[in-house]
Amino acid sequence: MLITGIKSRPVYDELTPMASGLSHVAAAQGSGGRPLTRLLGGMTSQQLTVTTVLYSTESFTGQNYVADIEKFNVRELLVFPTNADAVSGLDAFLAKARMGTRLYLSGSEGFIGTSMQVATSYGVNRDEVLREHAGSFVRRVWCAHCSHYSENVTRRIFQCPGCERNLIVRDHYSGRLAAFQGVKADGEVPGELPDNEELDT
Repeated sequence: MLITGIKSRPVYDELTPMASGLSHVAAAQGSGGRPLTRLLGGMTSQQLTVTTVLYSTESFTGQNYVADIEKFNVRELLVFPTNADAVSGLDAFLAKARMGTRLYLSGSEGFIGTSMQVATSYGVNRDEVLREHAGSFVRRVWCAHCSHYSENVTRRIFQCPGCERNLIVRDHYSGRLAAFQGVKADGEVPGELPDNEELDT
């Protein structure tokens, strides 16, 4: 069958202030607000004055930390209604960022993954980024047949909104795609589908 038993997930950090940063940008969504507020609480007053925060209120778990984040005297706080908008905001920020900028990401795997794709496109080095997962481990899945991305997938088998094929979610995470791979569920034996179990979310 298509499930090999080989599982991979990104390895995450704990958000702590990076002393070497001349400027800081923190992007978070939903439950990622909790590690974000912990990070801000650990910063010096000078670090806070050179910190920009981007926060998306979109959340699979319903968590919203805007009021907590507003308590910190950061250089700029930008609040977005969706994760996609926050990632676009990060893109715009990094387009103007200078050397010495340190990046902090927290939230769902999908949010962190897409934010890392943006950061990588600007040449941000891995040692200039800290990533902390928060909230549910719902999966972002990339369809190997039509390249459609699906967010918040919780079941082993699901129908791709892009090509309407029944896909099986593999357990390997691709950092390049910032997603798990979905392939045709009955590709080996037409009509034979594996059990539609809940993913280890």
